[in-house]
Amino acid sequence: MLKPMFAYQGGKTKIADKIVSEILKNHGNDIAFVDVCCGGGSVSIEIINSGLHPENVNMFDVGAIGAFWQQVSEGSFDLDYFEYLINKIPKDLDQVKPFMEDVSKIKYEYVGEVISEYLILQASSFGGKQIFDNGDSFSNTSFRSYWKPTATSSRKSPVNPMMPMPSTLLERVKSIVLEMQAIKATHTFAENINFSNIKEEGKELVVYIDPPYKGTTGYKNTINLEEVISNAKRAGATVYVSEYYNLSENYIILSDTTKGGISGGRKGSMVEYLSVI
Repeated sequence: MLKPMFAYQGGKTKIADKIVSEILKNHGNDIAFVDVCCGGGSVSIEIINSGLHPENVNMFDVGAIGAFWQQVSEGSFDLDYFEYLINKIPKDLDQVKPFMEDVSKIKYEYVGEVISEYLILQASSFGGKQIFDNGDSFSNTSFRSYWKPTATSSRKSPVNPMMPMPSTLLERVKSIVLEMQAIKATHTFAENINFSNIKEEGKELVVYIDPPYKGTTGYKNTINLEEVISNAKRAGATVYVSEYYNLSENYIILSDTTKGGISGGRKGSMVEYLSVI
């Protein structure tokens, strides 16, 4: 069973099963599935775990994570180097944060050159915040510290500097690289997707879009949601969109929770919808 690599801002790990269940209930698994703004890949992983063959899964993201998925699809991700890098992470947990701070200073010409470094940085990012690719360097880097409880702490278990820890991250990445190599993935803007090229004869085209939610912060890139939906509809797709508001009369509620967000500034009940268009 495949598992998402790590926590990722805006990720759908906790509700991916609801999203996939709704899609498969409505369309079955003989579909061409498109995951737009796929991020950490929770929904694509869930739909593969639910029986859709990876060759029918198309993933797109313009963030650094999109370069990883493209390398998985091309068979070019260097697992040996990733394992080497994992083994360089200090065993002294107090030294993990300084190590990540040093790694985050790396310079590059294209983020795909340093995608292994990106993965360990993202797994260490405080609150799962997205590590930004600026074209030649990373930013938005804030890393977890190793925290140990004291005699007066209400929490009794330590907080690790990586989630998951290195050995688990390695196993998850290995499984994804080996079991998802048949996917088709592209590191690009959502507006650039040619949905007509994805449509396969005899298969229904189903598009899931997980945009940066309206009113949220902490994302480097935005999308023109109306344009992307229009492009998908012109190709004959059924489009599903998750958001904090419903985009059509046909929707289900994915979650209804009170959250503070990463910054703690968000108040009130946040209803998360899955709209069908």
